[in-house]
Amino acid sequence: MATPGLDDDSLQQLRSRATQLLLKENWTEYIAVCSLIIDAFDAAAACKDRRVLCSTLAHRADARARLGDAPGALADCDAALAADPAHPGALLSKGAVLRGLGRYARAAECFRAALAVSGTDEVREMVEQCKRLDAQVRSGAVDLSEWVLAGFSGKCPDLAEHVGAVEVLRSAHGGRGVLAVKNIEAGANLVISKAVAIGRGVIPDAADSGEKMVVWKDLVDKVLDAAEKCPRTASLIYTLSTGEEPEDELPIPDMAHFKQETEELDDGTAMAPKASLDVDKILKVLDVNCLTEDAAPSANLLGSNGVVNCGVGLWILPAFINHSCHPNARRTHVGDHAIVHASRDIKAGEEITFAYFDVLTPASKRREAARAWGFECQCDRCRFEASDAIVGQELTKLENELVNGRGGDMGALVVRLEERMRKSMVKERRKAFLRASFWSAYSALFDSDKLVRKWGRRVPGEAAVAESVAGAIGGNESVLRAMLRGADNGNGCGNRLEVEDKVVRIGRATYGRVVKRQAMRALFRLTLDADSNKSL
Repeated sequence: MATPGLDDDSLQQLRSRATQLLLKENWTEYIAVCSLIIDAFDAAAACKDRRVLCSTLAHRADARARLGDAPGALADCDAALAADPAHPGALLSKGAVLRGLGRYARAAECFRAALAVSGTDEVREMVEQCKRLDAQVRSGAVDLSEWVLAGFSGKCPDLAEHVGAVEVLRSAHGGRGVLAVKNIEAGANLVISKAVAIGRGVIPDAADSGEKMVVWKDLVDKVLDAAEKCPRTASLIYTLSTGEEPEDELPIPDMAHFKQETEELDDGTAMAPKASLDVDKILKVLDVNCLTEDAAPSANLLGSNGVVNCGVGLWILPAFINHSCHPNARRTHVGDHAIVHASRDIKAGEEITFAYFDVLTPASKRREAARAWGFECQCDRCRFEASDAIVGQELTKLENELVNGRGGDMGALVVRLEERMRKSMVKERRKAFLRASFWSAYSALFDSDKLVRKWGRRVPGEAAVAESVAGAIGGNESVLRAMLRGADNGNGCGNRLEVEDKVVRIGRATYGRVVKRQAMRALFRLTLDADSNKSL
């Protein structure tokens, strides 16, 4: 039977044209051709024609979803399901769109309905995947164990966005920050955020600014494209600071904006009409708020395999997290997601902070890095090192010696610092701050068997120092490596069970609770292997 409004030859020509456009991935023209076929049907079309109508609607939904038109895609799926509630193509298309929007429970319902019609293993896995992701949205629990144990081979694990017990509020240091709304244990995931966009590249020479500009331009183009396609994304970007507004006048965004499941976009209704982008504002937002993947050292372990050595992206909620040289959180990059976890216990009302740059450096170096970011760090560690009258003068001498005395006896410098702290009766918390600031000197000492033999009896053991520094800056591969080596060579602190517990605790602070204990051991081995490779 001929389709109403089209004879069989015309319909066949349109189908052939649609196939050609599909192979070329020309989605705009493909949608136009599908629309011609759909428009030819009228409400009184015979039942046998519904199969063509529903399939075409489902195909157009797929194309619209690829172009970022989720409401249009959902409207097509609902139109197809109105004609045939059990149409497998429409069910699968709607499930895929809802999954992309983070509506995993609704997506699972669609995939289950499709499974009842065409029970394939692939559709069954879609149901299970959405169930896992829906649970992750609610709990923030992530298990990357299988991927880690497989050596990070294959596709990156699927992750869902999650907002834990945190809220964007006024920061005690001015402007806005992310604060804990309840007590949080070390290792717990605070935020799992998918990037608006990421620019990545392989840059052989770290000073190659030309290659970095290519990566940056790629990122800017992707962000503008994402904002143009999705008004919700654009509105989230506009909540971020441009660096020009008075900090105290910045509005506090509603946390519901960061939780996708609260956005009712999946009922087929259209979003607000697209407005022209404020490109200048978006560029300023990117300049202030972008994060680099290589600033989170664990990114080098979790899946990059050394292929990408430059990655910059925009993650909306993590961009609200302020810097501290005494951070309580840390981020890990897995695929396009940033996982922010507590690197030590956090009390309700405490501000969440992570490091924007290397904080295992002296105060003067950290001040330079902070100024490059456009702020002065006012964390308790920086205030102590700037104002402590007892240690201050000696600290300046030691910093100069550390920075300018390359190749010197770092063991002697460490001994002087330890003796100064002991004579001045510096409290343990502040000892941790100072040891973190002179971590490179401690590392040079413990890396040299000769220096350990010469000075080892006059300084705490490697594991003890690592535990102390972890208390100041949370987890860190370098600190974890020292703890592991100290535990292996007996230069630890406490009996073996105590040391193992401390190793696991620093491991959780470094990587978060993203793997089970067996896979944690694999990460420990990789940490030590990375140390061995550096020495080759």
